[in-house]
Amino acid sequence: MAVLIASNLRKELSGDPLFDGISFSVDRGQRLALAGQNGAGKTTLLRAIIGETTIQGGEIALQKGARVALHDQRPPRNRGLTLREYSISGASALVRIEEELRELEQAMASGTHDDATLKRYSEAQARLEHAGGWGWRDRAASMLRGLGFRDADLDRQLSTFSGGELTRASLARALAGDPDLLLLDEPTNHLDVESLEWLERELTTIDAAVILVAHDRWFLESVTTAVLELEG
Repeated sequence: MAVLIASNLRKELSGDPLFDGISFSVDRGQRLALAGQNGAGKTTLLRAIIGETTIQGGEIALQKGARVALHDQRPPRNRGLTLREYSISGASALVRIEEELRELEQAMASGTHDDATLKRYSEAQARLEHAGGWGWRDRAASMLRGLGFRDADLDRQLSTFSGGELTRASLARALAGDPDLLLLDEPTNHLDVESLEWLERELTTIDAAVILVAHDRWFLESVTTAVLELEG
């Protein structure tokens, strides 16, 4: 089943077309390399998918309830957060699921056992289990470790990290939210060999649709299953 269907997309800058007639779909488990020359609109297309920029034509349709995460080269806005807080700040959907489960558990403890309540509880529990259960915060910390951070770094404020470290933190944040659609713009920047190998393993096993932009051809050949090229 397609997580994303894009139909005849058009984006204009100051009235001139950046891209036009863009149509594609991506299913869960597919990892799409987005290729094209500099200035072709790759980053803009990713931001249009997540709704951070408008398009002047076409339609972007996401699977109902799909969670979308974007990692790009922009630094975090709130430098007052700790690394741990920042890594889970993109997982608001999981926090809401936890809150829903607690509310439903209270209702059932008070004697509410109708079919609708039981169904909601089962569905919410399944969504949380998909993200690693109640321990998903620990999984978020493991993402940070996989990308080269130490336990001592987790409670440091973002303002104490370098630009390259913040880029890696952004990548961990995108992965930690258990997205259905993961959009990655140059995810290999600032990664050492060990972290690069960890990311390759993570992406080839993730239960999501992935669209990524990267200049590392070896990484793209190892990770992606198809190519979407913007040209002309």
